[in-house]
Amino acid sequence: MELRGLPAAPGIAVGPVWRYRHGEARGQPLPDVRAAADRASSELLALAERVRGLGRNDEAEIFDAQALMAVDPMLLEEADAHARALDAADPDALAAAVEAVARAVAETLAALPDETLAARAADVRDVGSRIARIVAGREIAMPDRPSIAVADDLPPSITAELPAGSLLGIALEGGSPVSHASILARGLGIPAVVAIPGLVAAADETGNLAAGVGETLIAGLDGEAGTIVLAPSAAEIAGLDTRRVQRGREDEVARALRGRPGRTADDVAVPLLANIGRPEDAARALEAGAEGVGLFRTEFLFVGRSDAPSEDEQVAAYAAVLRAFGPDRPVVIRLADIGGDKAIPYLHLAAEDNPFLGVRGLRLCYDDRALIRTQVRAIARAGAAAGTTPRLMAPMVSTFEDVTMLHEIVEDALASLDAEGAARTGRIVAGIMVEVPSAALCAPELAAEVDFFSIGSNDLTQYILAMDRTNARLAAAADALHPAVLRAIRATVEGAATRGIPVAVCGELAADPLGAAVLVGLGVDELSMDAGALDGIRYMLSRVTSGALRDLAATALAARSASEVRSAAAAAARAHS
Repeated sequence: MELRGLPAAPGIAVGPVWRYRHGEARGQPLPDVRAAADRASSELLALAERVRGLGRNDEAEIFDAQALMAVDPMLLEEADAHARALDAADPDALAAAVEAVARAVAETLAALPDETLAARAADVRDVGSRIARIVAGREIAMPDRPSIAVADDLPPSITAELPAGSLLGIALEGGSPVSHASILARGLGIPAVVAIPGLVAAADETGNLAAGVGETLIAGLDGEAGTIVLAPSAAEIAGLDTRRVQRGREDEVARALRGRPGRTADDVAVPLLANIGRPEDAARALEAGAEGVGLFRTEFLFVGRSDAPSEDEQVAAYAAVLRAFGPDRPVVIRLADIGGDKAIPYLHLAAEDNPFLGVRGLRLCYDDRALIRTQVRAIARAGAAAGTTPRLMAPMVSTFEDVTMLHEIVEDALASLDAEGAARTGRIVAGIMVEVPSAALCAPELAAEVDFFSIGSNDLTQYILAMDRTNARLAAAADALHPAVLRAIRATVEGAATRGIPVAVCGELAADPLGAAVLVGLGVDELSMDAGALDGIRYMLSRVTSGALRDLAATALAARSASEVRSAAAAAARAHS
């Protein structure tokens, strides 16, 4: 039985299935929420050190952050309040209280408009589950042999705690490609597929049938194709093994191209940039051969705190990245894409039924420009400190009034620095994200007002198809390679061409080799993605001509579905293998 989901980490695995279930075995309860939280924090710090000792600093930071979450006063106060209303002698009731509080906080985070931040909801649930397990004395039954984990979701700390070599791959019914489970899978170099509809029920049913005849359920996982085969035949296993050997050879060739800029086989330049979320990510991006930063998410500075970051704090963060990449490699700093949610208490924004359509991004400035004005000042100062020309990018631009307001804020910020005699960059390159259909439709006119476009394929897909990108049941259908989305991208490229401004794509579509091929064929100038995807995209481009990519794009635009587009792109890839 083959099931399809979303690719989350490349690679192929074949092996027995390990069904992850939320703590079942009984240990010694600790019916004291704060003591359990302290123990959870200590465990997470120890886990961070273990992962850091393996040279995986990015993943270690996940558990450092979780350790702080575990002893967060707000979380503990809420849990205490719930616990006081329950029978303190009942560990299971106390554990349920902790999980209820964590679930409420996670739901708040999940509603945030930024996909990376929304994915942090899994961290909160993970921390809450760990504290609850300690309170109730529950333990996780670990796999007894190398296995493919199958679950609705797999907490990142469980992923990292599994014995070395015990995890062959991850298949999840929920999750997303930017969840920490996916990030950890990429860091561990194991394949992962997420958002697989019906996975858990199918695995349980197939597993019961196998157990009835005294067999172990085997699965085959393809993290690049986004598929899992339950109880594969001998022929299917042989096919997976053949693809695994072939991809291993391709990976070696791809890594050897790291010093080369992104170019097609006929030498057409396609700069490949990195998406980063923190200054520390710059080192990983540079190591992977990034030609700049196409998306520097700044939300990490603004969330999880009681007041806004200071201007000096922001200057330090932005300057660190600008210095790392130097004057010859662009760094695009996105203005904070926050709002519409009580997780940012100092904004005092009303709760919204649909934050994706609410007051977020640049729209915050219609009520108060101070937050973004300070951010622009910090970017200008950081440019001076690093000796570079920074690029800023405004999210959620949907009207001409938005662009007018952006220019007013930039001019006001620069004038205020001049009035103070503060050092600032001579110029800021200002662009906008095209992630709202109105921006794509008005691209020719908007192109006259800004320096560049960057297409946010995740949001653009969500808005064009009217499918919530956080809804796992719609994940497979909300495919950015849908012809309607591609036609909006083509309109954006054509609009930009009327004024000669460049177009980048910084959404997940740029990291998908099939998607990247179509994007370049449509005329997109630059691609920006997670650093881990750079090798594969660089390799793909090196093997195909720009003419072949234009032909593929024409076929994609005429298709009737995303699956037709993917089939055409896969056929084109095979033709150049």
